[in-house]
Amino acid sequence: MIVLNGEMVRENKVNIDTGLYFGRGLFETMLVTEKPIFLKEHLDRINKGLKIIGIDKKVSPEQVLDAVEKLNCRNSVLKLVVTEKNTIYSTRKNNYSEEQYKKGFNVNISSIKRNPFSRLTYLKSLNYLENILEHENCIKEGYNEVLFFNTNGKLAEGSISNVFFIKNKKIYTPSVDCGLLNGTIRNFIVSNYDVTEGQFTKEDLEEADEVFLTNSLMGVMSVTKVCGKIMRNSGIIEVIRRNYEQAVGIMDCIETKK
Repeated sequence: MIVLNGEMVRENKVNIDTGLYFGRGLFETMLVTEKPIFLKEHLDRINKGLKIIGIDKKVSPEQVLDAVEKLNCRNSVLKLVVTEKNTIYSTRKNNYSEEQYKKGFNVNISSIKRNPFSRLTYLKSLNYLENILEHENCIKEGYNEVLFFNTNGKLAEGSISNVFFIKNKKIYTPSVDCGLLNGTIRNFIVSNYDVTEGQFTKEDLEEADEVFLTNSLMGVMSVTKVCGKIMRNSGIIEVIRRNYEQAVGIMDCIETKK
């Protein structure tokens, strides 16, 4: 890991600030091939968010690309964390495998409710522990992901993903005001397909023909089970996934299990 405050410094030079004490900070997780995918969208989101939480800083594309070079980050993951006194970059491999795409995800529903009235719901903030705990718990229970509904009983998002479902070959996804983080891949799908955004119930999800998830690392992931119910596979989701990967040039960025 490196910290860029004008130059590369050691980890023990990270400054203690309200990011550590109170979680005042934001992060972005980017997929990198030769360069970060959707860099502009990631930076627009984090820079707008920094204003909202009262941090007078702005991350530039040049700073991110400099970190990519110093970390030799290629065909991997770049994480950016910004607090009052720190801008931190780290890298790791992308753990999603071709086997997972072939098998699809088994998804459960969380008992935790999303608060659509909280500003933090719409920010990729360091106050992310609830998501992490719920995700870790779902893995322990044999699931791949867990979905949140909001305090009004409407579908919101997954612990690490946005959610879409297909009914009668039409694509649906919760509107942002349901209480979700507006993901970069979510934006890609909404911008390139005829997607209906709205407020949906558990019954809408259970009665869907197909379900898929998105985030910046997995791209597009089909769901094979929702709370034990086996979902259909008409091939629509695979087409969406392949079109997305071709559009952004990440066909070789998925780690294939041997």
